[in-house]
Amino acid sequence: MEHVAAFMLLVGCSGDISVCKEIPVPVPAYETVAECRQELPVQIRLSGTADKRVFGACKEVSEKVFQQSATLDWSISRDGQLSIAFDGKPSLVASR
Repeated sequence: MEHVAAFMLLVGCSGDISVCKEIPVPVPAYETVAECRQELPVQIRLSGTADKRVFGACKEVSEKVFQQSATLDWSISRDGQLSIAFDGKPSLVASR
């Protein structure tokens, strides 16, 4: 059975959520989603961002995603929920 981990993402936004950016966190990977969610409020407080609104989420993810190139997609819904998705499909790179 594959080990499952959790990924933490923080996003800081303007007051009207028209401009948002990812906020680096010191530890983005956790062994469990529960551990990640427990740390989430602390990391939001310690983020040191000047953004008006800060959103955070933890996403369960397979260990393979951490070991390969994956695209991280996130969005914030109208009700203020941060959603995270990983696209771990291998990409083809042409070279000579």
